[in-house]
Amino acid sequence: MKKILLLFSITFIIASQSIGQDSAANYLKKGQDYYAAEQFVKAMKAYEAGLSFEPESYELTMGIADSKHKLELFAQAVDWYDKAEKINENDAELYFNRGSAYVFMEEYKKAIRDFDESIKMRPDFPDVYYYLGFSNAELSRYNAAIEAYSKAIELKPDYAEAYYNRGAAKAELANYDAGMQDFKTALEKEPDLENGRINIALSNMGLQKYEEAIKDFTSVIAQRDENLARAFYYRGEAEYEMGNKKDACADWIKASNLNYDLATKNVNDFCGSDAKPRKRDIDIVF
Repeated sequence: MKKILLLFSITFIIASQSIGQDSAANYLKKGQDYYAAEQFVKAMKAYEAGLSFEPESYELTMGIADSKHKLELFAQAVDWYDKAEKINENDAELYFNRGSAYVFMEEYKKAIRDFDESIKMRPDFPDVYYYLGFSNAELSRYNAAIEAYSKAIELKPDYAEAYYNRGAAKAELANYDAGMQDFKTALEKEPDLENGRINIALSNMGLQKYEEAIKDFTSVIAQRDENLARAFYYRGEAEYEMGNKKDACADWIKASNLNYDLATKNVNDFCGSDAKPRKRDIDIVF
């Protein structure tokens, strides 16, 4: 899955009194302007300067955390979110933003705890359910993932990525038909969605609809994208299941030349004999 650095946009209310050249409010405004312009290093420095005037400012502390998050300094961002929590523990944005940082650190249990806290305070935000679903899926908790993705879709009916990942979770439970319907819906809503087409093909493989799978893999191959080797390999698997060993070996050789290890093993073990390869798992793409 393509992971996106998604943060809440936070609008800070600045008191209407005059802002001096050197003041916490002035540096907060500068930081916000730099942040909006995606100049995150300058934003961070402005927020840090503001803290010298107001060390317990929640807005400035969150600004530093969010800037570090955007700079992909996730562990440092978490440290600053922890500082922000000590100042204000009742902000849904804090828990969502820290949870998403944990996702990028692959600390999914900590992420789930933060997302659960965020949901308690703001239960109507679809992205928190999307990230909750992703975290559960990474822990192989596919039923919990499906439940979270479904809630995201309920709140945001055009959420293509949520349909896509829900389909992947269903496929992991071998519910390929339902998963494929979600992949199709995701592609209808976002035709260029990454990995959507190959997962439809893989779902057809799981349903043993080999002719349809071959057509879909051929479509993926024509795109010549990052799924090229995987598509050659699985098209070979489908061809072999249909008794077309020559075509299967030709595809496995192409996949092997693209450094796909499973294909190399098939070429070495099976293409010089009449033995049938053992059954492979379907490698659905999140």
